[in-house]
Amino acid sequence: MLDAALLSYLMAAAARLSGYDPVPLEQLPSVHLMPASVIRSQVCPVQPQTCADMVAIYDNTRSRILISDELDPHSSHDSSFIVHELVHVLEFRRKASGYQQDCEETLASERTAYRAQNLYLREQGRPERYGGQLQQMVCAREQPPGAGTMRLEMAPVGSRDEMALEGFMQDLGRRRSANAPPR
Repeated sequence: MLDAALLSYLMAAAARLSGYDPVPLEQLPSVHLMPASVIRSQVCPVQPQTCADMVAIYDNTRSRILISDELDPHSSHDSSFIVHELVHVLEFRRKASGYQQDCEETLASERTAYRAQNLYLREQGRPERYGGQLQQMVCAREQPPGAGTMRLEMAPVGSRDEMALEGFMQDLGRRRSANAPPR
């Protein structure tokens, strides 16, 4: 289990970097540390290879956050994955039934969470960045049936530039609002 002080710090970072309202710790979903192999078998039981790199996930249907016990939550690199999942928690609280309801919403949700994770890493002085390829992906016209699955493809060249600019403008807007004097 993560200690309350660290979880509170990471929640504040997730809220500040995503622009979503924070959640009091007592209203957070349960947090479970477990082997990554167990996480993968629970999240991707049919095709565990599709979750090969998964180290944390927010399971909104069971109201829980699963975190690999291989992560060191006191490491700024490893805690960035917790920030990522907390962004999903905050987004779910805001959107409820609209949360990741289709491929477009899921892709936008992941972009927001990776953007916050990368801003957190930058603030911590870390060089790593995650989710960059998602910035250049779009949902394929034909989507597989069933919830929780989606097919992505590379965006046309012109729209990739537009998506990169949109991400930059969102980051800029968040930085400006974070630095604005209180009203």
